[in-house]
Amino acid sequence: MNPWGSNSLRIRLTWRIVIMQALVLIAFTAIAAVPIYHFLSEELRYDSDIINDIASAIVVGDNGKWQIVMGDDLAEDATDYPDLWFYALDANGHSAQFGQIPDRLLTMVEALKAVRSASISGLGPNEDMVALLRRYDGKLGRIWVVVGNGPEIGVSSAFGNPVFVGLFFLLTLVSFLIIPPIVRGELRGIDQVALDADKIDFERRGIRLSMDLVPDELDSLVRAVNAALQRLDDGIERRHRFIAGAAHELRTPIAILQARLELMHGGEHTGKLMLDVVRLANLANQLLDLERFAAEVPQFQRANLVELATEVAADMAPVVIAAGSTIVFDAETEDVPVLCDPPSLSRALLNLIQNAVKHGGESSTISVTVSSDATLRVADTGPGIPEEYREIIFEPFGRVTPLDHGAGLGLALVRDIVARHNGHVTVGDTPGGGARFEISLPLLPG
Repeated sequence: MNPWGSNSLRIRLTWRIVIMQALVLIAFTAIAAVPIYHFLSEELRYDSDIINDIASAIVVGDNGKWQIVMGDDLAEDATDYPDLWFYALDANGHSAQFGQIPDRLLTMVEALKAVRSASISGLGPNEDMVALLRRYDGKLGRIWVVVGNGPEIGVSSAFGNPVFVGLFFLLTLVSFLIIPPIVRGELRGIDQVALDADKIDFERRGIRLSMDLVPDELDSLVRAVNAALQRLDDGIERRHRFIAGAAHELRTPIAILQARLELMHGGEHTGKLMLDVVRLANLANQLLDLERFAAEVPQFQRANLVELATEVAADMAPVVIAAGSTIVFDAETEDVPVLCDPPSLSRALLNLIQNAVKHGGESSTISVTVSSDATLRVADTGPGIPEEYREIIFEPFGRVTPLDHGAGLGLALVRDIVARHNGHVTVGDTPGGGARFEISLPLLPG
């Protein structure tokens, strides 16, 4: 994954913080190493790592005397430092040397055995030579090694030091473990804004983006979005009020026209005019129902779907019987708990039963059933609905039959009500012929 090409703010912040921390560590080490290096005295500047290479180079020959077999590192040092010399000895009188040993050092050989670690100055003809002394315990036992004119401690040695390398990788690892949760915690306000935005819907107005945890840099953006949402809600509310008012105003002249037609006696077109007026009245009522539903705030509560369906079926029984049809009710269990707005859900079921009465034909059997999985079904024994029309009928003014058989808003209202309840409505065929509408709702735990 390329952190620089990523659009994720978390990833980009994490990488930049880790890299900045690494650069700070390197810069601090470099800055701190310079004064420390200059602070060291000439006697302390030699790199003591060469002692190990010298001790490893000493082997015992066939005659029992010590010999020097240089390894790669020691040979490289001897090449890089032509004046390099060293002298090694033990308590038993064995010794080995390399290079030009200062005469003054040879006069203090016995004294060296009493020292564990030291820096020896004042060697050489002008007393300007410095040597490093270390006691070493290894394969030859305890020996003493003195070295001069060898590699010195430099600023670059700090970066190759195992402590520095270990600290560098440890801090990098810790950074990748700690920084992402910190960045994620600091940006949790953005996650909350995203969750709030997912809830915004045309049918769920009034939702605003949370301002509690938003960073100051995004405060003005979130406020602007909330202001835009408020303007949209105000516009939608004005549209609802207009359509509801128009539908309400239509009812009065339609009712007057219907009354006057009823007072007319005979006439060739009186019956057709009455049907047109009834259709207009039904259209106005359904428009008013749609706007009332959109404007009302649902009051969700726990309810028994079986009881709700029983009440609606009982209320619609006289209408069904008067139309020459039969209604049958059945439930798999006595209690099916759902979270719903009872008035609007009852309205949806009532519309489905009215639809079955209207389109099921004479002598149709209308069955209302409630399943234990919170599925509500309304079926009839009429001609059914062709498959190509099963999506259209849920759209406003979507019809299969001619215009004088309804306004085409009842099923649209059913779909909107079911969607508000986080459910879905479908239509299919009954086994014996006819249409079957199913409303599936989330089932509450018992």
